[in-house]
Amino acid sequence: MEKSRIELKMPSDVYYLESVRAFIGKLCETLRFSKKRIADVQLALDEICSNAVYHGSTCVSSGIQLQISVNTRTLEIVVRDKGGSNTQDWITPERLAEIQEKRSPAGEGGHGLYLIKCLTDVHKLEANAVGGTDVTAIFYRDANTDES
Repeated sequence: MEKSRIELKMPSDVYYLESVRAFIGKLCETLRFSKKRIADVQLALDEICSNAVYHGSTCVSSGIQLQISVNTRTLEIVVRDKGGSNTQDWITPERLAEIQEKRSPAGEGGHGLYLIKCLTDVHKLEANAVGGTDVTAIFYRDANTDES
């Protein structure tokens, strides 16, 4: 299979996340991911997009971009936001370590990044040229079509 690429743009509003979940779920189903793996992909993408809306957007019109690439071995999703008023240069190893340290069962923050780390095969966070964040999530395609 040649690498296929899909690009989506959506407003920075949680209202649209359900449609993104449904789209990626159907895509994963078409790619013959197991039901459990589809749920993992949907949850990870939901967390990434939620973070982009709440932390990487100044307003609804700032928008979020998704770049989805598929080949015989991987499903790769890049979510790009344009940055919020308090997110300029926030992605540093020190800042990410601080978020992880503050994460606790009773706390509200940092759990999304932890979930993304647990659910993806590879993940990466990088500052982008427009002042926001690019989050890359890679999921390896399993040849097993078991419905477990």
